[in-house]
Amino acid sequence: MRKLGLNKYFSAASALLLLSTVIFYYSCGNFSDPTPSYAYIGGEIINPTINHVIIKRKGVVLDTVKLNNKNKFSYKIENAEQGLYLLLHKPETQNIYISPGDSLLLRANTLAFDESLHFSGKGRARNNFMAEMYLHDEANSDLLLNFQEYNPGLFEKKADSIHQSRLDHLQRVAEKNKFSNDFVALAKEVIKYENNDLKERYSYLVSKYYKEYSKQFPENFHSYRDDANFNSENLQCSPGYKRFLENYLINYSLSWCGSSGLDSDDCSNLSNVENVNSRIRKAGELVQLPTLRKDLLRKIAIRGIVSASSRENIISILNELKNQDLPEEDLDEMRQLGSIQLAYLPGTSLGNVRLLNMDGQFVTMDSIIKKPSIIYLWSVYKLGHVEEHQDIAKYRKKYPEIDFIGVNLDVSEEPAWRVAVRNNFYDPEFAYQLAPTRINKQFFDYYLDKVLFINSSGEVVSGDIYLGSSQFETKILEFINQ
Repeated sequence: MRKLGLNKYFSAASALLLLSTVIFYYSCGNFSDPTPSYAYIGGEIINPTINHVIIKRKGVVLDTVKLNNKNKFSYKIENAEQGLYLLLHKPETQNIYISPGDSLLLRANTLAFDESLHFSGKGRARNNFMAEMYLHDEANSDLLLNFQEYNPGLFEKKADSIHQSRLDHLQRVAEKNKFSNDFVALAKEVIKYENNDLKERYSYLVSKYYKEYSKQFPENFHSYRDDANFNSENLQCSPGYKRFLENYLINYSLSWCGSSGLDSDDCSNLSNVENVNSRIRKAGELVQLPTLRKDLLRKIAIRGIVSASSRENIISILNELKNQDLPEEDLDEMRQLGSIQLAYLPGTSLGNVRLLNMDGQFVTMDSIIKKPSIIYLWSVYKLGHVEEHQDIAKYRKKYPEIDFIGVNLDVSEEPAWRVAVRNNFYDPEFAYQLAPTRINKQFFDYYLDKVLFINSSGEVVSGDIYLGSSQFETKILEFINQ
C-alpha cells in the first residue's frame, strides 16, 4: 500500500512537472505557430478607374494585381519585409505599413478615395493612422493657398506648430494601440519630411509670386536641409518624402539660376532647359539609391521634355540624362517621349500621322484636315473625358470655322474606344484613334488634355496649351484671327 501511495505521489508530481513544462514552452511560443514570413493585402475598390492595383516596396513594383468581377483583389506578399509599401490605383496612391503575419483589408471609393479609405484585419490600426496622416497632410497644404498672409517668420511658426501637433497626436495614438518602436520611428520620419516639404513649397511660392518676402526669411528657416537624408531607403515609397526631394531640387535650381547670370524670367520658368538640366545634375549628385535616383531623374526630364520649345532643348535634356548614366532602357523611353514632343513644335507637319476612323479604316491626318483645326487628345480611362467632350461640343458650336478633332490615345484598344464614343454620343465624324505605333502608349498619358492648333495645311501652329487652361478660348480667338 505504501508503495502504491508513493507511486501516486510521483505520478502526480510528474504530471505537474509536465504541465508546467508545457505552459512554459507554450508561453515561449514553442507550441504555437511561429510568425509567418508572409503577409496578405486585399480589399475592394468601389468605382475603380482601372482594372488593377499595383503594389510597390522601396520603389520597386512587387506585382500588378487584377480586380475580380466584384472589384476585389487579394495578394500574398511572400517573405514580407516590415516597413512601408505603396498601393497604386491610378491616379490614387496610398502608403501601407506591413509586418510579417499581417492580413490587411482595405475598402475605398475612388469618388472620394482619401476620405472613404478604411482598413480592417490584422495591421488595421497602423494603416488607418497612415491614412489619417495623409488627410492631415492634405489639410496642411491648404495653408499654402493663402501663403501671402504669412511672412516667412510667421509661416515658420505655423508650420512648426503643425509639426509638433502631429507628433503629439502620434504619441497618443501609439500609446493607445501599442505601436511598435519601428513603426513610430518611421511615422515620425514621414511627418518630418511632409513638414519640410511644406516649407519648400512655401519658399517656391514666395520666390515666384511674392518677392517682397524673399528677404525676410529667418536665418534658420531652411536649417532642416542640413540634416536631410536624400537617400532614405525606408522612405522610398513615401509620396511626401519624394515630393520634398522634388521641391528641394526646384528651389535649388531657382537659386542656381539666379546666381548664373541667366534672365530672371527664365529662372522662374521651371520648364527652361537650363533650369531643368540643373535639377538633373543636382539629383544625380545627391541621390544614389538606384531606384529613387532613376525615378527622380525621369520625372524631372519628363517635365522638361513635355514642355520643351525646340528640338535642341530636347536633345540637351537627353544628353544631360546620358551624362548621369541613366540606364539605356530609360534613355530610350525618354527619346520616345521626345519624339512625341517634336509633333507639338510649331512648323511640324502632321500630314502623315496615321489614324483609325470609326469605320475601322486607316486614314492619314492630311486626309481629314479640311480647315484650321484643333486636335484634342483623350483616353477612355481618364476620369472627366465626358465633361471635356461636352466642353468641346460647345466650342464646336461657337466656332464653326474650326474643326475640333478628337484623337483617342488608347492605342490598339478599338472596342473600348468605339463603345465610349457611341455610349456617350460623341460626334463620330470627328472621332479618331491613333494608329498603332512603335512608341509605348504609356508615354501618351503625359499629353492627355494637351491640344494642337493646326492650320489647313496640316502644320502645327501651337502646341503649348491645355484644354482646361483659362487661356484656351483666348488662344482660339488668336488662332482664328491669324
